[in-house]
Amino acid sequence: MTRPSALAVAPETWLFLAMGALGVALSAIGAFPASNAALVAVLAVAVALMGLPHGALDPWVARRAGLWKGRWGFAAFNLAYVAMAALVLVAWRLAPGISLALFLAISAWHFAGDWRDHLPGWARAMAGAALLALPAWRWPSQVHDSFVLLAGPEGALIAAGLNAAAPWLAAGLVAVALAAMRRSRATASELMAVLALALALPPLVYFIVYFCALHSVRHLRLAGQDADPASRRRMVAVAVVYTALTLAAAAAAWPWLAANGAPARAPDDGLLRLVFIGLAALTLPHMAVVMIAERTRSGAP
Repeated sequence: MTRPSALAVAPETWLFLAMGALGVALSAIGAFPASNAALVAVLAVAVALMGLPHGALDPWVARRAGLWKGRWGFAAFNLAYVAMAALVLVAWRLAPGISLALFLAISAWHFAGDWRDHLPGWARAMAGAALLALPAWRWPSQVHDSFVLLAGPEGALIAAGLNAAAPWLAAGLVAVALAAMRRSRATASELMAVLALALALPPLVYFIVYFCALHSVRHLRLAGQDADPASRRRMVAVAVVYTALTLAAAAAAWPWLAANGAPARAPDDGLLRLVFIGLAALTLPHMAVVMIAERTRSGAP
């Protein structure tokens, strides 16, 4: 695979920086609603419209990677995918603290894959960990409340641990960004923007900007960059169908997910649980598909 130029700037980089700048400007004038319920609703809509489609491409990505062939292979792939997601939901019900910690660790490594073309493994690990820990440094009470809602008392311990680690991870992220300048100024800009936005924006807004404007868009672009026009049409069809199926499954699981964990304090608590526990359930099979597809693309055994 040809190494991208140090001066190349992907479209999602511009989108991420622009959305981040808009978020900071709106925050400066107090445009974000004081009600957490409103932000949770915006988060749910943003994830549904801009976040889920990149994971909904997994059947298409898996087919191109040779993970399944034919109708029976397709059925087996879907069954395995759903089983892995269901396993996460059951694990979260039985051990929410461990499940949250594992979800954060898996997400950190998965998100760090956004920079796999320009950063070595240790630097990606540093970037992914900082990406998730930084909000707990600047917004400790909000992260604490969200984690307690998701995982009870264990969530409070996890939030405190992230808060303690965040300053060191922030320093590491700056070092990684400076080291990345030689390979990719765009990567360095993205990493510094992650640091700035995590400290400037409320956690939910920060997650919306990163997850929807950078991570999801990058995944969609990479998935379709080698496809011909006919394949792109099929790719879009797969994304639409599986996004719709995911939303239907989420609606069916809402009562169960909303009741998971600590007692709800507000109507939006159930929606917050639905979004993040639902994302946790999808992240495990999604990451498995992405890792296998990457190995296939690189020719690794």
